[in-house]
Amino acid sequence: MVDISVEHVKELEDENLKLRIENAFLKELRRLRLEDEAKMRELRKSSPVSEDHSN
Repeated sequence: MVDISVEHVKELEDENLKLRIENAFLKELRRLRLEDEAKMRELRKSSPVSEDHSN
């Protein structure tokens, strides 16, 4: 039987929580970035401004 100290288990639980929070943060950041990119594509698609600005 492996002897795992209570302190070691607490450290692992703390690290696990930290990584879960970081993962959730990064997923939300990615979701927001993709949402912004989709909005920008829609704006460019519906924009009446010509790409050619030369006269």
